[in-house]
Amino acid sequence: MNTLSRTHQRRPQIWAVGGGKGGTGKSLVAASLGIHLSQMGRRVILVDGDLGAPNLHTVLGLDPPALALSDFVKRRFESIETVVSETGVPRLSLVSGARNSLDIESLKHFQKTRLLRVLMSLPADVVLLDLGAGTSLNVLDLFSLADRGLLVILPEPTSVENCYRFLKAAFLRRLHHLGRTLGYQSIIDLVLEHRDQADDGRPSEILEEIARVDSMAAQALSSHVEAFVPHLVMNQVRSHEDEVLGESMEWVSERFIRIPVRFAGAIPYDTTLVQCVKGRKAYLAEYPRTRTAEMLRAVAESVLAPRAASVRPFPGPWVPGAEAYRALDLRPGAPQDEILGSYMRLRRTLRSDSPALAPLDCETERRATAAEVENAYRTLSRNLSSTAPRPGGLNLPAHIRRFRGGVSPTV
Repeated sequence: MNTLSRTHQRRPQIWAVGGGKGGTGKSLVAASLGIHLSQMGRRVILVDGDLGAPNLHTVLGLDPPALALSDFVKRRFESIETVVSETGVPRLSLVSGARNSLDIESLKHFQKTRLLRVLMSLPADVVLLDLGAGTSLNVLDLFSLADRGLLVILPEPTSVENCYRFLKAAFLRRLHHLGRTLGYQSIIDLVLEHRDQADDGRPSEILEEIARVDSMAAQALSSHVEAFVPHLVMNQVRSHEDEVLGESMEWVSERFIRIPVRFAGAIPYDTTLVQCVKGRKAYLAEYPRTRTAEMLRAVAESVLAPRAASVRPFPGPWVPGAEAYRALDLRPGAPQDEILGSYMRLRRTLRSDSPALAPLDCETERRATAAEVENAYRTLSRNLSSTAPRPGGLNLPAHIRRFRGGVSPTV
């Protein structure tokens, strides 16, 4: 058991790793992120947020700690630092989930409030929560209130569908908390109560309805809602198609669901990972120079990086073809190789059999968007055809050179 110094004054960043579906590798990603951040010199505390079936200690190669988070939740100890244990990795500590089964649904509101408060007071640079599966209110609360949220999914239809469902539920839960904190709960309840119960609605539509009731409330909420930008991690990638699925989901989520996400990276399928779990070894510590380890570190760096500004709306003076650039998700004046690359990427994403769109009931919108993309590319190609080199001579980026979709670069 370690005794943590109280000299650390700044509030830690809270990272939450979720995904909705079980078996996606959330614990492995959480453990790897913690190891990498600690190797970079940051003080990290891993918290197993799955109180019912905790296994983060196993992924780290540790025996179940004598004390766990359930001891703190049940007030056997008043200080959460009492249940923090060493991992053997410098600057990396662990709070295990439970010694005995404790259903995460059993957390009362006051227990959850107390837990969130003490997590923000821990002496660390990053507190990294490994959440349980599903969309229980406690999982959604921890995810939606975190400074950084990571969704770990598999390149499978069920996982993609669960990801979109989790995103919508987490957004609504964040909106609920913002309403309570900012004093607009009655307005939000009124709007949500009169919506179709079978459809949670898109965030932009909900905010528009709130604006009709109270424009000041919508303005106050929108600035906070914009900070909700989860990171997407595609795990167990076996092919190029699996890898680009993450890029497609990033665009689909913002365009069709109206919840922006950022694709943080794809982690290759690696049988060594399974062997490490069976052998009770921490993968990133045992195999730091593999391609999988490299991608796990890249995910951590992507989450650490400042959020890039969206390409929408376009600042500055109007330029010819501005709407066409917007349709292709580009800034005005983008060179021809970027125009071609974006067109091919969106053509692939908008196919009728696109795995990124399959869980959504959006055929009419898909067709309209595909037509918009075709018209935009036709417009920009016509404008640039007199000066642009032939497609065969372009210095195409790597992700376009690897494209295997068979789509012709011309319309």
